[in-house]
Amino acid sequence: MADTTTTSDSSTHDITRLYAEVLQRAVFAKDALALEMALTEASDLGRDLIVLEIPLEEVGELHHEALVQLARANPDLPLQQVAARITAPLMEATMAYSLAFREQLERRATTLVNARLEQSRRLEAVGTLAAGIAHDFNNILGAILGFSELLEDELAPDSSGQRYLEYIQQSSFRARDLIARLLAFARDLADTPVPVEVVALVRDTLTLLRASLPVGAQVAFNSEIDEAWVLAEPSQIQQIVMNLCINAADAIGQAPGHIEVGLEWVQRLEDTAAETPGWVRLSVRDDGEGMTSEVRERIFDPFFTTKEPGKGSGLGLSVIHGLVGQLGGRIEIESAPGAGSRFIIELPRLAPPNATADDSGATHNEKLQ
Repeated sequence: MADTTTTSDSSTHDITRLYAEVLQRAVFAKDALALEMALTEASDLGRDLIVLEIPLEEVGELHHEALVQLARANPDLPLQQVAARITAPLMEATMAYSLAFREQLERRATTLVNARLEQSRRLEAVGTLAAGIAHDFNNILGAILGFSELLEDELAPDSSGQRYLEYIQQSSFRARDLIARLLAFARDLADTPVPVEVVALVRDTLTLLRASLPVGAQVAFNSEIDEAWVLAEPSQIQQIVMNLCINAADAIGQAPGHIEVGLEWVQRLEDTAAETPGWVRLSVRDDGEGMTSEVRERIFDPFFTTKEPGKGSGLGLSVIHGLVGQLGGRIEIESAPGAGSRFIIELPRLAPPNATADDSGATHNEKLQ
């Protein structure tokens, strides 16, 4: 850090010295050609300030320091000669800096727009892919459900196999809902959200998910509220929770690790002023390997994955990003290499149906076995 600061100070000192030399050549120019050359150097110098990443608030200081150096080098210089010649190079440098700064902003805006367009094209590809596989997958699910119902008639009502069949059918129904959502995404169909109680839904989803996670992944559900309602489809909330937990388990790997799923209410000043119910915050934290800033920037891109080839499609987090946006929510990531990751999702809170009293609840900490 000290080396970087020293280099920055040295660059500023050098540019100030060059600036003072340009001003001196402008002041002592013997003809129009010499003055024009000095003005050209001043313009180039202004653009160099952008290249050197000199912030706007420091440009005025550079003007001042360059004038101070010019005055110290020429203490007997008449004020009239300085005033007549000094304005033009100062304006040239300032205008060149402003134009270069604007061009830089335009390039950044163009890059951002192109990135958004590329992401839209990728999402369109996801929709096309979803439409292509959905019907075939529905046929497979139909066969699974049909044979599970036939097997249900063959087993005794109190046998352990009945419980396994119930899990198979519940998972198949969730998969069917997922396919319906993929088709809706591909066809750009409108969803029909309903009031959903999140606490119980998240708890049930984690119970079903526990069997599919690695043995070393310990899942804890910590809810600061007894009840929380949002406007969504139940399958949307289930999909968000499942994808986040599976992603967390992948980050942990085969080593023992912890996944913490939390629910809480968030009320901001602007929510209070607008008399809105606030937000329901769902967080999923893991103590896995964490992410670099480069990975965080691309984590929601369709088909982007850090997993080995064949072990991940790169669609899980991009689907979550789309679902959160459809629900009017927002998503944030806290992560660093070696420090794990925390995904924070906030969804607009819905007043409980037929609520007549304060619905705030005590904290409940559960360890899923």
